[in-house]
Amino acid sequence: MAADFKSHILSRDEKGFGGIPFKRLLFGGIAGGLTYTVFRLALPNIAVPVGIVVALVMIVMTAPRGGLPLWMRLWLNLRGRLLLTAAQNPSSIAAELAKMLSLSTDAAMLDSSRVFAPPAGLVEVDLSEWVTFARARDLDRGDGLVFVATPLDEEAL
Repeated sequence: MAADFKSHILSRDEKGFGGIPFKRLLFGGIAGGLTYTVFRLALPNIAVPVGIVVALVMIVMTAPRGGLPLWMRLWLNLRGRLLLTAAQNPSSIAAELAKMLSLSTDAAMLDSSRVFAPPAGLVEVDLSEWVTFARARDLDRGDGLVFVATPLDEEAL
């Protein structure tokens, strides 16, 4: 008799409030508290609202989707738009900004020989090294290569 082992690691529920994990709530609270402390020294009248707004913004900006938090998706979107604009118009302000930030516009140009290139460590197989047989019954050991022709199925086409 065997027991079924079920792992719930990938679908575990994180503790938190309102669907927000505790670590995001803690990070937002710490960021809001630090902002409140700094603003309390400089502008005490608006310290509480600014601290609350910063805490909420931090909670929203760390919301993950597709494995990336919102702030990173926004940053990558901005970077991609800059690269595409610089690639389309090399004499624009976006191209100068991309050069200033050392961003290569080569990433915006897709080269099929680079995109669909096989991995560097892939070794090509030379079929002339294999022993080939015309029929499978000629293969008495397991060290050969047999080509099998099957009739075409009319329904599969």
